[in-house]
Amino acid sequence: MIKIERNTTPIKLTPVFVAAQTAEFITNGTNVWNIDWLKDSLLDLSNGKCAYCECDLKEESKYMEVEHFEDKANNPNKVMEWDNLLPSCKRCNGSKSTHNVITEPIINPFADTPSTHLTLRLFRFKHKDLKGKTTIDVVDLNNTERAVKKRFEVGEQLEKTIEKAQERLELFEENKTIQRKNKLINIMEDILLECQKKSIYSATCSTILHSSDTYLEIKRRMIVHGIWNSDLDELHYNSGLLIL
Repeated sequence: MIKIERNTTPIKLTPVFVAAQTAEFITNGTNVWNIDWLKDSLLDLSNGKCAYCECDLKEESKYMEVEHFEDKANNPNKVMEWDNLLPSCKRCNGSKSTHNVITEPIINPFADTPSTHLTLRLFRFKHKDLKGKTTIDVVDLNNTERAVKKRFEVGEQLEKTIEKAQERLELFEENKTIQRKNKLINIMEDILLECQKKSIYSATCSTILHSSDTYLEIKRRMIVHGIWNSDLDELHYNSGLLIL
């Protein structure tokens, strides 16, 4: 889970439209939020990811749902309030269900910084405080099959790529050709791109990357050789902001 910025509001979501749709829901219980342009706007905010687990909502096997942070059962007047809507996968939304976030607060990725409340150890979220613990339990973020297993798979692939980068570094140190230098820089760029806000499971990847002694050693040696460039440094810095 990472912090998400809500820096835009759909033009079509006017006060008159919101009032009419809200009244329709309260009167008839219609799913008035099930609108393509509204879903697209939410997906744009989260780079196509679930706001809670960071899975890719644009995959064919995934289904994006409009999640009401303050649930619609207890807060019917907020069913179309922009600041109350989040993009969520079906499983996270279903797990949270009608949980009352007012009486038992959980992390709101648009309002809170998740790393204040959560950390990651052995591919499982650990809480730093009560809000973190409640979030893990309510959203079921440590569900073995759908969450922990996927983080493990992503982490394993990242570790393998880091090992491959180490091999390329050693080849470069044996013979400092332009070709070998470029291959090393390219694979390091690929690794770091997996740890940016737009990437799926970016918090998991960033946490694993920055705790990897192998990665940090590669970075150190590239700096010594003068081939750690400003682009890599910017990606490294940005990934550090997502660490749990």
